[in-house]
Amino acid sequence: MNQALSDVTVLDLGQVIAMPFCTMLLADMGARVIKVESRERGRERVSLGIKRKRNGVEERVPAAQYRDRNKLAVTLELKTPQGIELFKELVRHCDVVTENFSVGTLARLGLGYEDLKRVKPDIVYASITAFGQHGPYAAQRGYDMLAQAISGYMSITGFPDQPPTRSGQSISDYYAGMLCAFSIVSALHYRQRTGMGQHIDLALLDSLIIALDNLGERYTVGGELLTRAGNVSFGGSSSGVYPTTDGHVAIAAGASDAVWRRFCEIIGRSDLTRDAGFATAAARRDRRDQVATIIQGWTSARSKAEVVSTLSTGGVPAAPVNNVAEMVADPQVKAREMFVELDHPTYGRVKTTGTPLKLSETPGRVKWLAPSPGEHNREVFVDLLGHSPSELAQWISEGVI
Repeated sequence: MNQALSDVTVLDLGQVIAMPFCTMLLADMGARVIKVESRERGRERVSLGIKRKRNGVEERVPAAQYRDRNKLAVTLELKTPQGIELFKELVRHCDVVTENFSVGTLARLGLGYEDLKRVKPDIVYASITAFGQHGPYAAQRGYDMLAQAISGYMSITGFPDQPPTRSGQSISDYYAGMLCAFSIVSALHYRQRTGMGQHIDLALLDSLIIALDNLGERYTVGGELLTRAGNVSFGGSSSGVYPTTDGHVAIAAGASDAVWRRFCEIIGRSDLTRDAGFATAAARRDRRDQVATIIQGWTSARSKAEVVSTLSTGGVPAAPVNNVAEMVADPQVKAREMFVELDHPTYGRVKTTGTPLKLSETPGRVKWLAPSPGEHNREVFVDLLGHSPSELAQWISEGVI
């Protein structure tokens, strides 16, 4: 299949989450992504596979690193002169270089944007860091949890009487990864028009600040400082998470006054639609606890399935709060093919996360699982760059590859 990015080659120095996720999206869309890592980093990556027993034998399955699927993997030691030269040789064959090292790390190796622009003037060079390439925090090492803390994201997560709470996963890494993929495609489009490359500077911190909805503007414009509201929407407690006999459900009963009226009819409380204290969103916002008690009183006597079926049929948005096992089995998740099975030469049939990129003509594809470290050394250094097998063997013995 000729995919949207089949003509794009990416040289990927990404590690951990943010940049590997970015380049995974590009690879899903057909880009040739060459993952570059040292032998040590490669061993560490593979060691983080999912532990399981198969036929009585314990193994680690690299499906844990689904972000490296669809990529070619080479090993290259950038602390050696020959490694630097080979990397620059690869740059001449690529459209994009991606990295998420600390600010200045690659420049000290002679592989910063200004260095590689001299090698390939139209290169698109993308960097993801915790705080960005400039500013008072730029030189500091940072991770998702710090971005959540500084951005204010943590301050609005959790319950009012409990401490600030981090998101259950590294949310800023995924936001930044998506924004970086969008930026790369935008930069390639610009290069097509002008012939000019550029440096992309993405920060985990920035990615969370734009994800705060309008909470920033509520403060900068109106001076309103919102904090944790638990499982209730900031817009009022007619939208939130409520208990059932077998778990919890998410209900958006206050999406509009019309939805609220439908909800009240369903639960047998049409009187609330005529009560000035509950009839409008503004009034309900001032009576959050009372509204929550009413909704909870109705849901707590019913199962998740009954609540969701009754409300959804009646035109009120509702969904079960799934655990991971329930999510994988959810019929909508199955219909969207968000988990796919692939054959692995070592581990057999493996189910892994699918692609969310559903384009009608050039959809994303999951072609293979994360490669082993150096799996494509010959394909890249011999077939792509044209070096001899004997040179490859020499570099391997010298610790360059």
